[in-house]
Amino acid sequence: MSDHNVTLGAIGLALDMAQRRAEIASHNVAFANRPDGTVQRADFGDALDLLQRVADGGDVDAGALASARLGSTTSQRIDSADGSLSLDHEVTELALASAHYQALSEAATRQFALMSLALSGDQS
Repeated sequence: MSDHNVTLGAIGLALDMAQRRAEIASHNVAFANRPDGTVQRADFGDALDLLQRVADGGDVDAGALASARLGSTTSQRIDSADGSLSLDHEVTELALASAHYQALSEAATRQFALMSLALSGDQS
């Protein structure tokens, strides 16, 4: 597979992770003050390992990136969660996930522009 496919696959996986982070943070904000609320957490370990291999220049197939699983999401009652739920932390997580998603979208746009330039053969 071409480097472009791997790059776009890595961006796609990172976009999926940012979306999941935002969904989880939104859930945690929505349920923060409910007596029956739950706090959710995600495990991105495998996806992060795969992205690190891409960053290190390792041999990663674009198909592996496309089929990568984001890992499990766990839910715990807020009163039994280890540590208390910090609303400030969850709002910050939501803002960070949004900023990451925007930055990754811009990276994808630049990658598509490079591919378009390569296909058109523009020499200007």
